[in-house]
Amino acid sequence: MATTTFALPNATSMAKTLEMLFGGNVPVTSAKPLDTKAGSGNLVATYVGDDGKVVAAAVCDVPFAANAGCALSMLPPAAAKDTIKAKKLEQTMLDNLYEVMNILSTLLMNERTPHLKLADLHPDLGKLPPEAKALLGAAKGRADFSVNVPRYGNGNLSVLTV
Repeated sequence: MATTTFALPNATSMAKTLEMLFGGNVPVTSAKPLDTKAGSGNLVATYVGDDGKVVAAAVCDVPFAANAGCALSMLPPAAAKDTIKAKKLEQTMLDNLYEVMNILSTLLMNERTPHLKLADLHPDLGKLPPEAKALLGAAKGRADFSVNVPRYGNGNLSVLTV
């Protein structure tokens, strides 16, 4: 893949960051890329540079969203399981997922990259702004992970950058 403007996390850096959030060991391994098409049920967080342009995205499946969203505020694991079955996240889980995605922004920067920040969390890929859709189709960098949130379960997360 071509050189990217922003850093891409590896499994080790992703695990260390998530361990700080969730406590305990958070196994992170490579995974298949997540589907970024409307109707996939996946959620996407978009990140913007200082100029306001979308420069990165983090796509996650419902299991990651539910498990991470519940784990952050220690909601019962059963709530995550119910959410995964229903494929619909409660607002509290979405708010918590937003915070998780905000913290993950630190993995996309280092001393050689420009600054970026979390812009939005989109629970529906079909309602993405055109600029975010364009990034999903033309990302220069990509890292795909399977994440096992302690006490909750596995989910997948893909990070894409320009």
